[in-house]
Amino acid sequence: MRGARQQEPLHLAVENYLNQERARFHIPGHKGNSGPGLEWDITEVEGCDNLYNPQGPILALEKQLAKLYGARRTLLSAGGGTLCVQAMLALACRPGQKLVASRGLHSSAVNTMALLDLEPVWIYPDDSAGPWFAGRYTPQAVEEALKACPDAAAVYITSPDYFGVISDIQGISQVCKARGVPLLVDNAHGSHLKFMPDDLKLSHPIDCGASICCDSMHKTLPAMTGGALLHIADERYLADAKERMALFGSTSPSYPILLSCEEAASYAACGQAKRDYRWATEAVFRIGDRLRAMGMAMPEGVCDPARLSVAFGSQGWTGQQVGEYLRQRKVEPEYVSQTACVLMAGGYNRLGDFVRLGDAVRGIPQGKPTPPPSLEMPRLERACSIREAVFAPGKSVTVRRAAGRVAAQVVVPCPPGVPVVMPGERLDKEAAALLAARGIQRIRVMEG
Repeated sequence: MRGARQQEPLHLAVENYLNQERARFHIPGHKGNSGPGLEWDITEVEGCDNLYNPQGPILALEKQLAKLYGARRTLLSAGGGTLCVQAMLALACRPGQKLVASRGLHSSAVNTMALLDLEPVWIYPDDSAGPWFAGRYTPQAVEEALKACPDAAAVYITSPDYFGVISDIQGISQVCKARGVPLLVDNAHGSHLKFMPDDLKLSHPIDCGASICCDSMHKTLPAMTGGALLHIADERYLADAKERMALFGSTSPSYPILLSCEEAASYAACGQAKRDYRWATEAVFRIGDRLRAMGMAMPEGVCDPARLSVAFGSQGWTGQQVGEYLRQRKVEPEYVSQTACVLMAGGYNRLGDFVRLGDAVRGIPQGKPTPPPSLEMPRLERACSIREAVFAPGKSVTVRRAAGRVAAQVVVPCPPGVPVVMPGERLDKEAAALLAARGIQRIRVMEG
């Protein structure tokens, strides 16, 4: 941890327990003795609180997090953003209700819709991110969806998306508030936006008026994998929040993950995150400028400045080629597809990381420009609910034999990162051909 520590109540509580050197006749089975660092991996022992009924140091930490992010309440998750998405939807929606949702969303949201038997009303992205990437979800699209579905329980938007494209959450929030509908934002890839340099003029969804928002701290801040936050701004959802988290979460949450969230919060609160992201984003901008000068396509408009999403297919490269090229130069990307890659930078990247990436970029040979693939998404007939499709008997078929069948899974080619088909939708010839063109060979469908 760099910079001055803020008060860390959970760290102090666990440290106090360790200093007492008690014989551990409690879980976990390693008893803190089987490897370095495992002494911090404890359970809900006296003085160290309970995640789902916090009254001591965990509650104090959650209050600090709420103040840091400007939320009425913030809840810790050791189950990643998935647990936060599950709790968020369960808080705002009752089983069987309708939900206006961005078509581009994480599989955890689709799975939760199946569990809660929610009926999605899809809105589709515009083309504002350019020809190679899915665009943004606009206030106008949300307005039209709510007019067509006035009984929707909530609006659910993913922003930023996987490629860093940021939608107008403030504008969408105004539409939702005018209609009295809560706005839920999956901000899994944007927990760092609160701590960007001021001149970038980026805002966190809670500052933009979201009712509930989830952050995967571990994706963009120095927390362990699985560390996440659920922020609540609307007081209607405060009382039941922990109960909904407990409904889906493990009864054995990882204390090392919780402690790492506290560490990441200290890193942000002392101002070090903003300082580190200043130089990290400047390095990303320089590399991005170089890529654009080479003819590589990148998302247009407001995007996460710490993320390089590159459509190398615009220069005729394949996913296998770019993956091999980068790894040979000791650069590991976040993601590589048939036509694009994602490189995520952060405050804990070292200067040498950017030097290595910059050298790799400068060595990319000039390719032959190729046209972008069609990003048009087919609007498919819904044959049954997501829940019915997911839990029904199914089988795997080739996509070329899938036309006319009802999908039992979500299929998301990336880019654009927007599902071609959702569970319960009947595939037509166009959708089957699109899946085949994106390299999808098989799909699970309902039997019969």
